[in-house]
Amino acid sequence: MVPYDVETRIGHYTEVFRHGAFADADPAELVLLATHERQALPIGRPVELRDEPTRWYGAFRVSATRAGDEVLALARDGVRLGLSVGFVPVAGGDRWSADRRRVERVKVAAHHIAVVPFPAYEGAEVLAVRTAGPPRDPHAPLLARVYAEMMRRG
Repeated sequence: MVPYDVETRIGHYTEVFRHGAFADADPAELVLLATHERQALPIGRPVELRDEPTRWYGAFRVSATRAGDEVLALARDGVRLGLSVGFVPVAGGDRWSADRRRVERVKVAAHHIAVVPFPAYEGAEVLAVRTAGPPRDPHAPLLARVYAEMMRRG
């Protein structure tokens, strides 16, 4: 999601995240959004967040919503999708250069992760879509009741 020690241009300044900047992120407190819009409904949640040596990595459960299904369809079709982390700076977490043209993010409070068409950082993209199992059969509950009734009758 976020590469460490890679500089990128953000508007009028250059930004770089350092290893461990997201170390305090709690997956239970974060959501996956289809956009960076503050009032956007979530499309999923992190199931894994990992602070690796070269990046902050995440795996997500995408919910069966219209927006979630659209994001998954685009990813399955091979459309390049990026990820972007919405965060809040924390006291002492930023190291600005004297001219305020470069910032090192050593500690931030992650707020959300958003799917975006053009990520700020190279490599901050959706890597794969995997399924947890076969698609759910919409008739399964009915079949289970029919089977239970057949077993009851002998």
